[in-house]
Amino acid sequence: MIHNQKIKQFRRKRSDNVQSKSKLFFEEYSYEIFDRISLIKNEFKNGMTFGFRNIKIPKSKNIINLFHADIYKSETVNIISDEEFLPIKGNSLDLIVSFFNIHFVNDIPGTLFQINQSLRANGLFIACLFAGETLKELRYSLMSAEEEILGGASPKISPFADLNDLSNLLQRANFTLPVADIDRHKIVYNNPEKLFSDIREMGETNILTERQKNFSRRDVIERAIQIYKKKFSNKDGKIYSTFEIAWLLGWKYDENQPKPLTPGSGEKNLEEAVNELS
Repeated sequence: MIHNQKIKQFRRKRSDNVQSKSKLFFEEYSYEIFDRISLIKNEFKNGMTFGFRNIKIPKSKNIINLFHADIYKSETVNIISDEEFLPIKGNSLDLIVSFFNIHFVNDIPGTLFQINQSLRANGLFIACLFAGETLKELRYSLMSAEEEILGGASPKISPFADLNDLSNLLQRANFTLPVADIDRHKIVYNNPEKLFSDIREMGETNILTERQKNFSRRDVIERAIQIYKKKFSNKDGKIYSTFEIAWLLGWKYDENQPKPLTPGSGEKNLEEAVNELS
């Protein structure tokens, strides 16, 4: 198991005490994900969300009933559930929304398959999650400092799946009409300490099973900050951090869904079409 789910539960519950406006990306993306759903013409009678913590959910008008699940008890949660073992009857939901939680799942293919099985025909799955090169500057700085001082490095930041892998996993889990795209952000900070604070307030600190169990040494952290400032600062002396946020969307198969055209069924070949546009 790559990630320790009990530690994830503790860290995310602790972040409940932080106002959602203070959690980098979370409030913005909570609105964005339901804006995307609102643009879909379908009406979703019964939907379920995962991972919204204590964030107020701006449900879109085309969702009738929306239930909220998370891995710990809170005022906003209807169902306590680990997203790797979904307590959902098969073919029972029209919509499942995953909010910044799949990147810490140990078995992403298995979780996506469970989600697909839980949806009714033509049900929708939509998710946003950290992916790709998220926190690559911090990862480099921490590893470099440990190797320099301790002669070796322990894992501090989870590996994040890239967009192609996530797109392929949607198809492997039997989702139709899969869509995967990515938002890239470079956030500027006055100092690395503020970056550390943002990660902690989001509940996204290290939950790797193979992580170092005791606190990181002060000299290692101080050296990591020095490396970070030297290699990843702009001309104003402020540091920057990369965040890549993947969007996933897929549908449960339904025979009435649009289907791709059979190869060769077009009325014109590609060369003719290009010539007409020239």
